[in-house]
Amino acid sequence: MSTILDALRKSEQERKRTDVPTLSDMPTPQESARWPLYAIAILSLVLALVLGVLLSQWLSAPRSKEPSSSGVLSAQERPLPDSGQPTNQSLDTTSNVSAADDLVVNVVSYSDSPEQRFVVLNGKMHRENDFVQAGMKVHEIKPSAVVLNIRGELVTRTP
Repeated sequence: MSTILDALRKSEQERKRTDVPTLSDMPTPQESARWPLYAIAILSLVLALVLGVLLSQWLSAPRSKEPSSSGVLSAQERPLPDSGQPTNQSLDTTSNVSAADDLVVNVVSYSDSPEQRFVVLNGKMHRENDFVQAGMKVHEIKPSAVVLNIRGELVTRTP
């Protein structure tokens, strides 16, 4: 019986040597994991989207006046109605002059373009038509001075 088994083993080995390998005999190659590539692509798209939103908000933000902390103007910051004519309030002009005297003009920056003009008053930046305080408005910025509208009276101040 052992001779029969030996003969069967020999015939099996010869048959294996003469057979041509097929695709089913080949081991399958290992594919690299693709999830890191997908994760990197998704994260970069999300980052680009967030940066785009932040940039668009930054470019569309108004730059004319510093916002108040609550977003609501207090009674002192609320602008007075500007009808183009002085108001009929019974205020003496000495209080207007004293209000302008307390004001320190730090910087006057003039440009041909009105959007680029600004003045620094008491350490805060203002542009034309901005209210400095209640009743005091930047009327015009000149090359070396600023004209303030203090309750209807125009006062010129230099740095």
